[in-house]
Amino acid sequence: MNSDNTNTAELTGTSPVGCNVMLERNPMIPKTIIHLLSGGLDSVTMLYDLTNQGHRVHALLFDYKQRHKQELQFAITHAKRAGVLWTRMELPQLGGLNEQSWVVPNRNAIFLSVAVNVAAQAGADTVTIGCNAADADYFPDCRKAFLDAMNAAIEAAGYDVEICAPYLDKSKAWIARLASDFRIRPDEIWTCYQPTETGPCGKCPACQKLNAAIA
Repeated sequence: MNSDNTNTAELTGTSPVGCNVMLERNPMIPKTIIHLLSGGLDSVTMLYDLTNQGHRVHALLFDYKQRHKQELQFAITHAKRAGVLWTRMELPQLGGLNEQSWVVPNRNAIFLSVAVNVAAQAGADTVTIGCNAADADYFPDCRKAFLDAMNAAIEAAGYDVEICAPYLDKSKAWIARLASDFRIRPDEIWTCYQPTETGPCGKCPACQKLNAAIA
């Protein structure tokens, strides 16, 4: 594991981040969060949303030998800009992503399991992930049933950590509007799965969904 940390300001705030209830903005004690940060629209927007609410956030980045490794540098840039601690985790290569399939099988189960391990050691009570309504069409491990099953397994194991996906019922366009509110420009995120020498391909499902959301 490679760990690269920035100093983080002491965060204080009162808004919630429970599963699908964060956006209600009800007063509660700030949470300590391990946030999965990929450098894409959803996780970057959520990073600023969480810190804006005053939660204590530690960003977790995964290097799984992905072809689109550019996302890691974008994630690091935003972690530094948001002033949060961050850790880059080195994993074995995860296969499955190619021109015929845009799904890395069970990727989120791996990421979330590692995040719960980190949370249990760090005393964090929440793990956040940027799954949204558009993801369910392509990615089985972004669906509510999958996340519910992961939480059930964590509870059965006796860990006091909850996986939360606050944007699970939100559209990509909704997230893009929130990103604009946080002054996140499209060229400051990386979504493409099939990068070219000059930048995003504009053709893969990730690029198509992003372009439709910001249109």
